[in-house]
Amino acid sequence: MGRQASTFKFQEAGVLIVDENTGFMDLTAQILMGFGFRKLERRGLKDAEGRNGFDPDLIIVDPFPDLDAGLRLIEDHRRRQTPGSPPAVVIVVTGHTPRPLIEKARRVGADYIVAKPFSPNTLLDRILWSTSSVFANVASGEVEDDDTDNVAYQASIQNASAALLQ
Repeated sequence: MGRQASTFKFQEAGVLIVDENTGFMDLTAQILMGFGFRKLERRGLKDAEGRNGFDPDLIIVDPFPDLDAGLRLIEDHRRRQTPGSPPAVVIVVTGHTPRPLIEKARRVGADYIVAKPFSPNTLLDRILWSTSSVFANVASGEVEDDDTDNVAYQASIQNASAALLQ
């Protein structure tokens, strides 16, 4: 499991990509690997409902074509979270963003909703924004001086943020 007590390290974070479109899952996986994510699982909605021993730190889900199943997946995941552990970040990506969908997704536990199509920079921005609310000390720059992994990670976050601002 990639969850750390105080940081969200892309290379250690488990990511679950849920979509009925395998092309979208492949494209999203390529984008995420470019950001440094290495532990990726891709599943359709029905396959994602079973835990299968994978406890993701980041879930990227398109709830369509079965909106109820997609939202139930988020809600069930939130309900199964271990108390005291950092919650997984849930980002809903969809081509349909009517206000009622956004409200339902937020109500069941989505951290952010992103409209398709989106750019890699937009996805990275939403991941950084969502994880910073969970791992606030990383966003504020709190790292130990003798921890080279955290220093390198902090530098990668700063570089990614700088790239978004260009």
